[in-house]
Amino acid sequence: MASGELARLRPAGAAGGVTVSVQLGRFTASPPFWAVPSAARWRSVTSGHARASALLAQGLLGAAGRAYSRALRAAILAGPSAEASGLKAELHAGLALVQLRLGLPAAAAANAGKALALRPAHLEARFRRALAQAAMMDLEAAMADLAAVLRAQPGHAGARRELRRVRGAARERDARLARRLGRLFA
Repeated sequence: MASGELARLRPAGAAGGVTVSVQLGRFTASPPFWAVPSAARWRSVTSGHARASALLAQGLLGAAGRAYSRALRAAILAGPSAEASGLKAELHAGLALVQLRLGLPAAAAANAGKALALRPAHLEARFRRALAQAAMMDLEAAMADLAAVLRAQPGHAGARRELRRVRGAARERDARLARRLGRLFA
């Protein structure tokens, strides 16, 4: 609607053709994001993270990925804060999970690496980076990350299961290479 524009609304379920007239007196645009106080900017980032997590829980991967990306951009624009690195790490780790589920291991490894750069003790980011590395067949790096996860949390069932799978894949790869080299030099 533009300033001075008149709209007639007919409420659903209203009897007798009742209409409501609404006229917009004036319109005030919201201030740019960087002009909003820092606390409000960080509330926006936090609510974006909550929305992205809810979309991910519903299985809406594309929408969750877009929400995580928007929240990350807002976090960058929000400026420094005491909670900044932890929240940015969570956003990168969440985006890495979405990218893993979408079958984008290179992007997932990059985002998990960014999360680890911000918070080196982030176990789920390390686990997600290991999954991405295993999907890209970088088995040694995946084993190193999985071993680090298991050192920090020995009961991590996913890391234990994935480490067994990655070690098996590495053994198969090495056996194939040995057979090929044996044929080459036989």
